Amino acid sequence: MTKSVTRLHYIDVLNCIAIFFVLMLHSSQLANFGNDGYSRMQLAKLLQVLCIPAVFIFFMNSGATLLNYRNRQTTKHFFERRGQRVLVPFIFWSVIYYFFDTKYRAFPGPIPHPEGASLHGFIAAFLNNNINNLFWFFYAIIALYLVAPILSVLADKHKDTLCYVVVIYFVVNDILAYLGHLIGKNIVTEFISQPLLSSSFVGFFIMGYLIKENYFSIKIQNFLIIAGCITLVASIINVLTDGKYIFLSGYSSFLYSVALYLVVKRVTTRIKQERVLKFFTLMSGASLGIYILHPIFFAIFDKVVFHETINNWQNYLVVMNSWVHILILPVVSYALLVVLVLCLKKIKLIAMVLP
Repeated sequence: MTKSVTRLHYIDVLNCIAIFFVLMLHSSQLANFGNDGYSRMQLAKLLQVLCIPAVFIFFMNSGATLLNYRNRQTTKHFFERRGQRVLVPFIFWSVIYYFFDTKYRAFPGPIPHPEGASLHGFIAAFLNNNINNLFWFFYAIIALYLVAPILSVLADKHKDTLCYVVVIYFVVNDILAYLGHLIGKNIVTEFISQPLLSSSFVGFFIMGYLIKENYFSIKIQNFLIIAGCITLVASIINVLTDGKYIFLSGYSSFLYSVALYLVVKRVTTRIKQERVLKFFTLMSGASLGIYILHPIFFAIFDKVVFHETINNWQNYLVVMNSWVHILILPVVSYALLVVLVLCLKKIKLIAMVLP
């Protein structure tokens, strides 16, 4: 039998921040496809740095809410709920985008299939994340769900072991990678680049749970926040100096993501107004739906406002250089898609595929 769970309002706030960061990352794709000749290039790069924790926050939230699932439900029920919540929408929207991509274009995410639709083509594309590459999130989160029954055994009485996993994850994905960047060598060879304890974003997944459980002392939390701020400032300086100083780049956003997570958790616990907390709870419920639908909305926005589509790539790069596309598009997308998703979710049949 499933037991009731106390609402963690900071999770709601973080969900809202994470999905808005996703929109900002995708509206500033000029950073990944343009060059320094574009006037908004530095702005786009700065937004990429500031908003990079987006999906990592989702991973941490999942760990925070699910890693001790055994206290509330059986493993069978856990997988049933995860299947309904994630697997069914994942498959459904993969089909939708597969057919969408045979005739229309959207960016970023959807991958065109001009050869037309076929069962063989869909299966091949689905297995290789070749339908909507933004759906990499689903592949990653499903992998974390699969390992959750193993990690959950450690959740209550073996938190030190979970912390050890996070340390291994950080050493392999941050420290070794950063040192290799400094000396120009690939320290992590192909034989140890993805050991079990450092793959599939498991460090973020566990870290969210440990933070929720207040595993870290205030002193360690403060250290993590300071360390995260230092890496963020270093990344900003790296952008502003056009990568002049090699020691300011080459690390992942793990520390920055953790620092942001801790700060938001602290600030949210001080919010006492029920209306504010309920507002974030409501908005949070639209996050996954926004993630799924926003590429199509982006395409519609650019077509209406700029009369341009990704079919004319060079012209579309000019669109991506516009401050309206970079800054206004994500705000408008968030505001309108929240309303749309929440309204659609009131329809029972749609709620099954738009969680």
